[in-house]
Amino acid sequence: MRRKTVFLGALTLVLGACDSIDCSLDNQVLCQMAFYDAQGRSVMLADTLTITAQGTDSILWNRGTETSQVGLPLSYYQAADTLLLTVTGEDYEMSDQIIIEKENYEHFESLDCPVKMMHRIQRATATNYFIDSVVVVNPEVVYSNGENIKIYVHTDP
Repeated sequence: MRRKTVFLGALTLVLGACDSIDCSLDNQVLCQMAFYDAQGRSVMLADTLTITAQGTDSILWNRGTETSQVGLPLSYYQAADTLLLTVTGEDYEMSDQIIIEKENYEHFESLDCPVKMMHRIQRATATNYFIDSVVVVNPEVVYSNGENIKIYVHTDP
C-alpha cells in the first residue's frame, strides 16, 4: 500500500510539473522589409531614413542610417496601412509611400495567454521617387517568418 501511495504521489508531481504557462513574451509581430537594387543585391541606405504611419503621429523608424532592413508593426484592424518613407541626404529629401493591403486575423495559443494579431499581406504598392518597386515575398506576417517585402530602390549607376 505504501508503494502505491508513493507512486501516486510521484505521478501527481510529474503531471503537475507539466502544467506550466508558456506564453510568448512578444505581443506584436513585425513586417520584415529589406532594400535591394535592380539586380537583386542587398542595399544599405547611407542617408537618413524615417518611416511614419500616415494618418497618425506614429514614427515607426526614426532617423536610421546605414539601413538595409527594417521590421515594422502593422495596424491591428485596418485593411490597409500607408507607410511614408522619407530619405534625407545632405542637400535633399525624398519621400515615398508604401501601401500594404492585408487581412488581419487573431492567433489563439491557450486560455492563459492573450490573443495575438497576425497579418496576411494581399498586395503592396509604392509611389516611385526613390523606390522602384515593392514585391511581397512572404505574405504571412507572423513570429520569426523571415522577410515579407522586398523594396527595390533606384541606385546611382
